Amino acid sequence: MNKILICGYYGFKNVGDEAILQATIDNLKTIDSNIDISVLTYNAEYTKYRYDVNAVSRSKLFDIVKTIKNCDLMMYGGGSLLQDVTSSKSLLFYLGLISIAKLFGKKVMFYCNGYGPVDKKVNQLLIKWILKKVNLITLRDEGSKKKLKELGINKNIKVTADAAFTMKPADKKKIKEIFEYESIPTDKDIIGISIRKWKDNKQIREVISKTIDYISNKGINVVLIPMKYPDDLEFSLEVKEMCKSEPYVIQNYYEPKEVLGIIGEFSMMIGIRLHSLIFASMQSVPIVGIEYDPKVKAFVEAVEQKNAGSIEKLDVASLCMCIDEVYDNREKYIKKMDEKREYMKEKVILTAKEAIELLNKSV
Repeated sequence: MNKILICGYYGFKNVGDEAILQATIDNLKTIDSNIDISVLTYNAEYTKYRYDVNAVSRSKLFDIVKTIKNCDLMMYGGGSLLQDVTSSKSLLFYLGLISIAKLFGKKVMFYCNGYGPVDKKVNQLLIKWILKKVNLITLRDEGSKKKLKELGINKNIKVTADAAFTMKPADKKKIKEIFEYESIPTDKDIIGISIRKWKDNKQIREVISKTIDYISNKGINVVLIPMKYPDDLEFSLEVKEMCKSEPYVIQNYYEPKEVLGIIGEFSMMIGIRLHSLIFASMQSVPIVGIEYDPKVKAFVEAVEQKNAGSIEKLDVASLCMCIDEVYDNREKYIKKMDEKREYMKEKVILTAKEAIELLNKSV
């Protein structure tokens, strides 16, 4: 039985990363039900139970090395793992795993990954040196490919889409139960908002709270939907406290398929978190993206939706103008989105097939 080790930012209650993992496992198992999958995670007990896979704790180096030695393919399963914005430690951790895998002669694949930003020159040099040893690099956007090519990495690179695109939502009955449990009425249109802390949290709180009041005054319900727990929930509650209106906040943690279904009930999605926007596009919900990272800009452009601009320059008037434009022309934006979505799903399925081919290939 062939063995795959999937590495990523898993077990941290980040809905986007958990969606990537869920979709990746489902796609691989659909193609080859006999593969043995292990996952590198922060919470081994949760990951093992939730996905029915072998789980390896990120804190147990001996177990990690042992799992790499025994696998046939080490796969970096989506997300922007190669970046040094938060810190260089995470970047060096993931690059180190590639080096260990190559010492054991293992095949390595980047599966639907994003790249960057990587600002430090020494980190760029390390990436260039190590990634040239990787067997196949599949990226979720053209911008990531361009940046890697600028580093001098030109071979074995393909552009696909975010791995989460093939995930299916929870059934309508379950979603109805969640809305009732969260005490969110469905008698009006709902606009969803997904926010996160960033460099100037005060400015974000002020802009989003005033924007919520503007939307509410138009007779539309607003639901703040956290994508990472508890961080986004705490920040969403802070924003709610600043509002003159009464937005709703999703209080509990839900699995990715449930969050996908929740967003599917919205009339529109405003998002800082990338996967709130991806989930909306998967459910034909038009979006307004707020750009805190190049990956948001890349995705919004790819699905031809509205970008409200950089989070550092965000202001109420501009954001509300974007919201009005999209809300008043929803059918136009949904049509553009639908044309792109099926193409992206097909690309992800093809990438899963390429992973299985690499797994079975003699290198």
